[in-house]
Amino acid sequence: MAGPSKHPRPARATATPRRAPGAPPVTHRPSAPPAHPRPHPRPDHPHEPHPGVPDVSQPVPKAPDVCALGRRYGGWRGDSPEAAICDQAYGR
Repeated sequence: MAGPSKHPRPARATATPRRAPGAPPVTHRPSAPPAHPRPHPRPDHPHEPHPGVPDVSQPVPKAPDVCALGRRYGGWRGDSPEAAICDQAYGR
């Protein structure tokens, strides 16, 4: 059976922290750091891209015609089922 004890425990005496004789009591705590650091000012020079990151300032090249790639490199004939399915799927 779970429940409170029938016999209450005696209260513990709380110990007060001791300080050295003649030491002033601590009356303040150091302030906490700000929740959000201040933002850095913008640099005067343009940001240089990291190596391996594509340059997105230029227009994106047009997507290749996948059906034409299949005909050229996959050996599809123009009237093959593969070419017909590709044309229906990609609408070219």
